[in-house]
Amino acid sequence: MGRELDRFREPCAALLLALRRCTASQADQQPLQGSSNSSSSSTAQEPGSSGGTAAAAAAPPPRANPVLQRILRTDLAAQEATASLYRAQQAVLGRRPDLAAFQQREEQHTAELRSLAPQHRARPSLLAPALRAGFWALGAAAALAPRQLSAAVTAGLHDALTDVCNEQLRELREEGLAEAAPQVRQAVIALRDEAREVEGAPRVPDVLDLQRLQELSPPEAAAAAVKLLAGTAIKLAGRL
Repeated sequence: MGRELDRFREPCAALLLALRRCTASQADQQPLQGSSNSSSSSTAQEPGSSGGTAAAAAAPPPRANPVLQRILRTDLAAQEATASLYRAQQAVLGRRPDLAAFQQREEQHTAELRSLAPQHRARPSLLAPALRAGFWALGAAAALAPRQLSAAVTAGLHDALTDVCNEQLRELREEGLAEAAPQVRQAVIALRDEAREVEGAPRVPDVLDLQRLQELSPPEAAAAAVKLLAGTAIKLAGRL
């Protein structure tokens, strides 16, 4: 009986040793699997973290500047109205090369301003339709008036546009926006420097001349009135 027990003792001992080794190897592998899981989870978090960093690094869109919005709204309404004035003159007088060239240049400025307006979130003026209608009526009346008086109306309008542009350029400089918004500044300069001379137009009176209204000729008085009314309407359109 003792010999039979000794015969099974050695195989049992070998089997127990093998089971211990197997258990030890599995225990050793568990930390490795945990570390691999943690590394994989950290690796899986990396895209999120980089996305969060990218989202944090992404700068918010620039805030719309009310000064730039008003300037673009003013000039866009003024250019649309001025082009409407030339269309009215051609509707009365027939197509003329000089009026067609003026209209084409004003429409080119209008297209440039329309491309800039969305960049600064500048909405159209609420008075733009009324301003276009008013300038159309002014153009038709000027076309029916005597030539010198018609030239005075156009000269007064052009002088009003020049004054508006000069005020806008001064405001851009004072607000520190001349360098921050170079495209808007260049657009205003292009409007101001646009050649709008009219043959036979009288000199447009300045503020000092208005103090002696009785000495002004009818064309000069008409030019001064158009300049005052057009300038006021254009500025009001920019604020509404």
